[in-house]
Amino acid sequence: MIPRIDFIGRAFKLHAGKCGFVVAAVAMTLLLRATSPDLLPPVDAAVPHQRTAADSTALSTAPAAETTDVAEATPTAANPGDTDSTDTPSIDATPTDAAPAAEAETVAPGPSLAALPAPRVPDSEAAAVTAPSGETSDAGRTDDVIPDEALGEELATTDDTDPANPSAAIAQTVQVQRGDTLITVLVNAGVSHDDAYGAIEALQDLFAPKDLRPGQEIALTFSAPEKQHQGPIDFQLVNLSLQPSVDRDLQVTRALDGGFTAFAIDRPLTHRTVAMRGEIHSSLFEAAQDAGVPVAIISAAIKALSYDVDFQRDIQPGDTFEFVFDRLDDEEGNLAKPGDLLYASITLSGKTYQLYRYEMSDGFVDYFNPKGESVRKALLRTPVDGARITSGYGMRNHPILGYSKMHKGVDFGAPTGTPIFAAGDGVITKIGPFSSYGNYVQIKHNTTYATAYAHISRFAKGLHVGSRVHQGDVIAYVGATGRATGPHLHFEVLVNGSQVNPTSVKLPSGSKLAGAELNKFKAAMNDMISLKEQIEAAQLQTAQGTVQSPDCSAAPNYPACQ
Repeated sequence: MIPRIDFIGRAFKLHAGKCGFVVAAVAMTLLLRATSPDLLPPVDAAVPHQRTAADSTALSTAPAAETTDVAEATPTAANPGDTDSTDTPSIDATPTDAAPAAEAETVAPGPSLAALPAPRVPDSEAAAVTAPSGETSDAGRTDDVIPDEALGEELATTDDTDPANPSAAIAQTVQVQRGDTLITVLVNAGVSHDDAYGAIEALQDLFAPKDLRPGQEIALTFSAPEKQHQGPIDFQLVNLSLQPSVDRDLQVTRALDGGFTAFAIDRPLTHRTVAMRGEIHSSLFEAAQDAGVPVAIISAAIKALSYDVDFQRDIQPGDTFEFVFDRLDDEEGNLAKPGDLLYASITLSGKTYQLYRYEMSDGFVDYFNPKGESVRKALLRTPVDGARITSGYGMRNHPILGYSKMHKGVDFGAPTGTPIFAAGDGVITKIGPFSSYGNYVQIKHNTTYATAYAHISRFAKGLHVGSRVHQGDVIAYVGATGRATGPHLHFEVLVNGSQVNPTSVKLPSGSKLAGAELNKFKAAMNDMISLKEQIEAAQLQTAQGTVQSPDCSAAPNYPACQ
């Protein structure tokens, strides 16, 4: 026995070195059968005597690669002289006639899914479970059959990418920052370039992308990704909405063909004319805010009254104010947008200043006092918004030179970069560095009056000697150039070439109404007085003093009531 095994081992090594493992194994088997038939079971024990038609069908549908893998993983005795494919040993050593054909599914790796029957689906729902074209359906797996009672719930979860299903959506709100464009906002939020361009193109008839403003919010809705999605997830833009104004919403939605459509929704707003009054304790701005006056109305009132009122020195605790203005409210009665300031009154130490908004026959709108004189003066006394007087006109101890020196202007303290406005219409006669003034601008308004601005940080673009400017135009920005201890504006008013006190000089007035225009203004002013009295009477009748919308029957000719 031992010599036989030794001979077989040497033969095995020889064949393994020349023909490989598989050929050597076959050779070893043949030698063992020739020399020791009792060591191996008969061939008939491994091959079934009969084969069912189901076995042949299942094996014929199995991929060739799978059959090869199984043959290599499970070596089985075979008749080397039998090359007929139908005589290939079964994967299972158990004769197939001992197991039902229905159990062939449990054999690993088994046939392809295409050879298995589809799950049972009611006729009414057959169309709903049809796999999309080009996709491989898992409906052929018998372990994935959906029970009838759970079919509706299962189908509901497959609509994640359906834009019409709002429950299968991902919402995101982005806020526009300074320097953003609509295309960059959308792309940075995850919108594909194609969807972003399509949405903007749909919007072009309703909204110009250049009108986008910092602080605006854009609401985006994306389609949810598929549950079994492989690889990077591509979100689709389903809806875009923004509100370019308080009374209008814009919507962009994805259409069935994949394109985008846009439409506008007008929001109903209610117009009201209201009156508000209050007592000043520290400043007009704070007192008006406490009374509920919108900031835009406060700013308009201060700008119109500043021609006659020095808000740095004239305001005292106990002074009072009264404003009448229009407003637009939303459906819930909240302020959506302030309208026009119609009337403003301020009482300072017993002296009352009144102004009325009036539109002249040529369409020009301005504020006039009860005499029909425009409150707009030829020159502004304060050419910087929100500034405070840090040094007045007159003798003072110079903060840098250290001795008394005449200060021929007024200093307004303000942060570097604060805009400086032209005090009146005129022509620039000097612009650039000028002695201890640093950067300097001088404007000639007429043959008598001129104004000067010093210590500025930089000039507005495009200005030069000979440039014509208008009252309120930005001409420069606050700085600390020249002989200055900090950022401020040095402002001068020159009369016939000599500096005078800007806070006390009598400035030329604006236009004055006369003739038929004055009579028309007087009628409008009387309507305003009647309307104001009605509002005040209505306020007295309310328990909490809430402002009420007036009945314009008392002033039918007033523009706000027409």
